[in-house]
Amino acid sequence: MMTKKRLIEFFLFPDATGLDIMGPLDVFTTATNLLNRNNKGDSGYSAVFSSDKPGPVQLNSGLVLHADTAVSKGNFPDIFLVPGGLNIDKITQNIELLQDIQDKANQANQVISVCGGAFILAACGLLDGKRVTTHWDAAKDLAHEFPDIDVQADAIYIHDGKISTSAGVTAGIDLSLSIVEAHHGFSIAMEVARMLVLYLHRPGGQSQFSTPMKLRTKAGKQFSKLHDWLIKNLEKPLTVEMLADNAAMSPRNFSRVFTKTTGISPGKYIELMRLNQARELLEESDASIETVADASGFKREERLRRVFVRHLGVTPSQYRIHFNLTVS
Repeated sequence: MMTKKRLIEFFLFPDATGLDIMGPLDVFTTATNLLNRNNKGDSGYSAVFSSDKPGPVQLNSGLVLHADTAVSKGNFPDIFLVPGGLNIDKITQNIELLQDIQDKANQANQVISVCGGAFILAACGLLDGKRVTTHWDAAKDLAHEFPDIDVQADAIYIHDGKISTSAGVTAGIDLSLSIVEAHHGFSIAMEVARMLVLYLHRPGGQSQFSTPMKLRTKAGKQFSKLHDWLIKNLEKPLTVEMLADNAAMSPRNFSRVFTKTTGISPGKYIELMRLNQARELLEESDASIETVADASGFKREERLRRVFVRHLGVTPSQYRIHFNLTVS
């Protein structure tokens, strides 16, 4: 059965991130080409680009795209996509433009943000009461600036009603693949993923891409020497009594003061330090998983695996495949 193409409107603004736009565009374009090649008729997607006014728009990479129309014009798109980028505050402080974006979002059947585009949708009031995500490095800021939003910092993408949000940059590709799958089924989405050499469903969440927690900052001046001692002794069995003795405090007082200072218990602090060390070893060496588990203090490979899955959403082996620096 022939179906008309779904219209996607991409909102452009100066210093927007190119991949936030081009990644989803290539997913939807590839899906359209495959559908037409498979005799699906005039189905798939068509694109239009809008901005505050028609004309050239320079992205943060220097690439210039052309806005076909002003966002204020009523195109009534099936999908309205808002990317992230630099200087988003210039958008969020422009009340008139925010109103135009809000009106267009209300007209669309589905609204997408990629990366920092969530801040624009939030400033329009479109995310209130919604479960959303954004780049891991901006999640705390989004939650702080817009307390009525339920920010899920580890999610790659989230669908909540007609609003769909995605994490940083390439996560817009993951989100777009999920939309293609919803519209045209698993087989077409998988074929698009294969054509673009992508995971259809990326393993794990954003935590695997975030920088390791800066535990030394949490330790503060009072426990900085203890932090340095722990770095040299992570492979050893460690107890609260040993840490308290090193800090010249009673175990009970140490646990209370340490937890108040760092915001986490001594046991959790040690686990995160060991996780950080294991990440470094997996990134920078070709040591076996068993050796990494032993050197970082987890001792058993299964224990290391459980901690990786709990905190990062992937196994140590999967993490190494993605981030090992020694692979030529």
